[in-house]
This record gives sequence, structure tokens and C-alpha cells, in this order.
Amino acid sequence: MKSYQELFAELKRRKVFKVAALYGVVAFGVLQAADIMLPRLGVPDWTVTFMVALVVLAFPVALILAWAFEVTPDGMQRTGTAAPGEIEAIVAEPAAQRWPAGLLALVGIGALVAGAWWVGRQTAATTEPSASAASDIRFAYADTEDDRPSIAVLPFADMSPEGDQEYFGDGMTEEILNTLAGIDELRVAGRTSAFAFKGEQKDLREIGRELGVGYLIEGSVRKAGDNLRITAQLIDASDGSHVWSDSYDRTMEDVFAIQSEIAESVAEALRVPLGLDDASELVTPTADLGAYDLYLAGRSKMRERGERLLEARDLFLAALARDSTWAPAWAALAEVEELRIWYSDAQPENVSFSAFNATAEEASERAARRALELDPGNASAYVALGSVHRNRAEWEASEAAYLRALELDPDNPEAHQQYGEYLLNVGRSAEAVLAMDRAAVLDPAEIRLAMLGTALMEDGRVAESAEAYEAGLEKAFSPDVRRFDLARLAYRYALLDRWEDAADALNRANALDPETRPWIGSPSEVERFFEALRTDNPSLLPDGALDEMHYGYRMLAGQADSAVVAVLEALADAPFGRVIELHSPALAPIRSDPRIQAYLAERGLTGVAVQRTPVAERTRPRALGQATP
Repeated sequence: MKSYQELFAELKRRKVFKVAALYGVVAFGVLQAADIMLPRLGVPDWTVTFMVALVVLAFPVALILAWAFEVTPDGMQRTGTAAPGEIEAIVAEPAAQRWPAGLLALVGIGALVAGAWWVGRQTAATTEPSASAASDIRFAYADTEDDRPSIAVLPFADMSPEGDQEYFGDGMTEEILNTLAGIDELRVAGRTSAFAFKGEQKDLREIGRELGVGYLIEGSVRKAGDNLRITAQLIDASDGSHVWSDSYDRTMEDVFAIQSEIAESVAEALRVPLGLDDASELVTPTADLGAYDLYLAGRSKMRERGERLLEARDLFLAALARDSTWAPAWAALAEVEELRIWYSDAQPENVSFSAFNATAEEASERAARRALELDPGNASAYVALGSVHRNRAEWEASEAAYLRALELDPDNPEAHQQYGEYLLNVGRSAEAVLAMDRAAVLDPAEIRLAMLGTALMEDGRVAESAEAYEAGLEKAFSPDVRRFDLARLAYRYALLDRWEDAADALNRANALDPETRPWIGSPSEVERFFEALRTDNPSLLPDGALDEMHYGYRMLAGQADSAVVAVLEALADAPFGRVIELHSPALAPIRSDPRIQAYLAERGLTGVAVQRTPVAERTRPRALGQATP
């Protein structure tokens, strides 16, 4: 048998070492590129794993081919035997000439192993926790008051010379809010409610009362080229006095450090522990400031919803093109892809709704998983992932993702709301009320209060549900939202036998947009409609009125079969097969209908019993404040 020196010499002569080195380095680059680019091209998730397997399995094949064949001027030919003395000459070479080839081969093999390990680790890192693993994270939405210092961050004013940095000021507001939210000993009001005061000249004490917080942060940004000036001040909302203020004259390179310093100063002023060794741990920076600017612009567009979601999506993709390893941008992309499902003007034309849903779901899931590969502690990515699973009726995986998000960020109002929607879908209305109440306390915005009203309705608490919608009306940010809430409020009034209030709410809804699908029509038709329901006299119902009404009214009119048809049509038109409405006590008489049961079976909810709060255990939702004496 040849000595190992002769074997190594033969490997060197046949250029096996050289092929191993080149293959490993090229494979590393290919795997990194595949891991970054393939998910963005819309290919299935298994494609990256397949690439890893293919590259690894092809490595020994490449070495065998290198041993057996060589490239000559006449093409590929089988490698001939060594010339007399050739092997001996290689063995006799000084170590400085013999070892580099072997070392380069080891570097190539190391690069191949590192590339495969990295991609494999990233793929494994996104496996969502199981519901059983998350069973310890059941959140006891305590009835006791939250005694932590509470704070809201108001939108920063744009003081830039050209007045064109509003998006940057809004972005800084949101980033400072998120940074403060990372301090466990602070309760930070959600961005939705805080941004409702943008541009308003209200007394700060009144804003504090409306947001239910003890302190406010307001400030301004001035951005000119690479120069940045940020001012911030902490205000006691009880009397409007200043607790702390500072100005930061830096360059854009220091933008993340400024966020950390503001958070650290606020924590010190309020005498709460930071909870971290270093305030810089509260932010996730990017080295590409151009990507950060695009990201802030995208967040600004995403807040506007509707067709602006398409612009936000493009801005996030542009940010990722500059820095594909920045987790916050991937998480934001996951959020915007899932949000687009619920807004018709953010969807492509000439594409079937089901096809678009599937595409948007997959895109959201890919982005969420990529964010979690880069930052396993990103709560927003888990919220998006939970919503994707919920939309697919993958209930166990959905709950596990939401619970993980809430473990990471217990004060995230979006996580509480989305988890509450999951609970409503699976019939756990008692828990859903608590989750929605928590979301509305953290962020008393219209959408949070409306969803609290939905949860209370399913829990059989119609009067409190009406209160929640009434509270949300005051915060509605558009006529369309206000009109929708008024129509839902009218239905609740009807269930409570408050017929005059019901007619008034419905007329107010129609008046907001009389040209676009009025809920019934003229005020006289509305009065006639409710008189028919009140007196149980269907002959008084106006012609065609029920065709445009909520299916709940069909139940009030005693038309159960028509209600079944109407509710199934409504659910079929929804972005996904929701089941929240089917758990409402008002629809209890039709839940046993075979058509309803078949629909529930499709959603994996056969035999689900609604778990409502026992009357003796009901407490008033904190988001609604104290009862009127």
C-alpha cells in the first residue's frame, strides 16, 4: 500500500485538492445567494433546503470526477498514470510547497460545511413553537390595575428646511415608541392611538387623559442632508409640566444611538430600571442608512392602509435590497403582506381572490420566517406568522405563534388583538374579551375598541358591546369606518330594544355616504324597518331592505333560513373563512343547521362549544372606564 505521502501526492497531481477548494468557496457563495434571493423570487420554501442537499451531495461526485478526469487542450480525458518519478518528486518537495494545496482544500471543505450549516440553522430557527410547548405562557389578564408608569409618544414635528421629512419624523416617533416598549417597567401606549393626535393642537393634559397615560413625549426632527437634530421632552400629563428634555445634534450615523439615549434618559427620569446592561440592546440597527430611510418611509405608508400598502411593500423590498440581513424590514414586509389581504384596493386586478390570498399568505410567511432567522426575538414577525396560520385554520400553530409574540412583548397591542381574534374564531370568547380589553387599554384606538365590541357581543354582553362601539366612534379616522361602526351599533341597539337609538344610528350611517350602498335608504324607510322588527310585523318591511342588511336582522325578523343563507354568503365573501359571527348568541338558533355545521367542519371546528364568561364572573372592561352613575 502506498504511504499517505504518496496518496496526498497523487491527490495533488490529479488536482483534487484544487477542485475541493474551489468547489467549497463557490458553494458557500451559491448557498448564501440562494438563501437570500430564492425566497424573494416566490419559490416554495423547500427550494433552499433542496439546494443545500444538492450542493452537499454533489461534492463527493466532483472529487471523484477530479480524480478520474482531467481537462486537456483536446477536452475532458481520463487521467493517465503518473510518469516515472513524478510522485516521488512531489513527495520530496519542501513542506512550504506541499502543504498549501491541502490547506486550501480544507478551507474549501470548511466553507462548504459552514454554508450548509448556516442555511440549515436559519431554516430550523423558524420552526414555530408548538401549542403544547407554549402552554406555560397562558396570560392571566389580571384584574388588578397596572401600576407601572405609563407613557405615550406623540408624533414628532418636522422642522426640516424643506419640510419634506414628515415620514422621517413619524418613523422616529415609532422607533422611539418601540424602544421604550422594550423597557419592562414602562407601559407604552400603542402607536395607533398616539398618531390620532397628529397635527392637533390639544392641551397635553387632555391628550394624557384620552390616552390614559401619566406621561407624554413630544419632540421634533430637523434633517438636512446627513445632519440631524432631534429634540425630545418628557411631560407630566397631570399638569403639563416638563420632567426632562434634551437636544441631539448628530449625523445620521448616530440615529440608533439617539434612540437608545432617549430611552435611557426617560427611564432615569421616571426612576424605572432599564432592565438591560446596555441601552443599545433596545434597538436593532442597520449599517445601511439608506435602507433605514426606506424602512421609515414604508412604515409611514403602512399606517395609512388601503392602496398605500402597495407603496409600503415596495419600500420595504427596496430597503431589503440594500440590507437583506436586517430583521425589522423583513418583519415589516411580513406585516404588510398579511395586511394587504384585508384591503381590496391593495390587491392586484384580474387575479382571483383565492389566488391572491394564497400568494400573499406565502409571501408573509416567508418574510416572517426570514425575520426570525435573523432575530428569533422579533415579536412582530411572530404576530404575522400567527395570522397566516389563523387564516389557514391551522389553529394550534396560530396560537403558539401568538403566545410566543406575547411572551417576547407583553405590551404589544397588535399581538393582543390578533390573539383575541384567534380566540373568537375558536369559540373562546371569555378569553377573547380579556385579550381585546388589554389591546384597547394599551392602545385605545377605534379598531381596538371595535374588536372589543365584537368580543363582548360573542360573549353575550350586548350592552357593553354597544358601549365599546360608541367609544370607538369618537376615534374613527374616516367616514367609511364611522359608517361601518354606526351600522353595527344600530344592530346592537335593536337587540337591546332601543329602537329609536337604532334608527338614529342607521340614519347617521346612511347620511355619511348616501350614494354608496345605503344600509336601507331614506329615514322613513329606516323608521318603517325598525317598526316592523319591533312589532314583529314583516308586512311592514320595506321591499328589498333585508338584501342589504346584516344577517342578524334576518334573525330578528324571524327568517332563520334566510339568515343561514345570508351568513354563509357573507363569510364566503370575507378574505378568509371567518367563523367569529357564527359564535354570536344572536345566531345560536341556526348553529345546528347542517349547512352551518358543514362550514365549521371545513374550518376544523366540528363540535366546538363557545366558552362564555359566567355572568357572576363578569367584570367591566377596563378600556370602557367606570360605569356611568
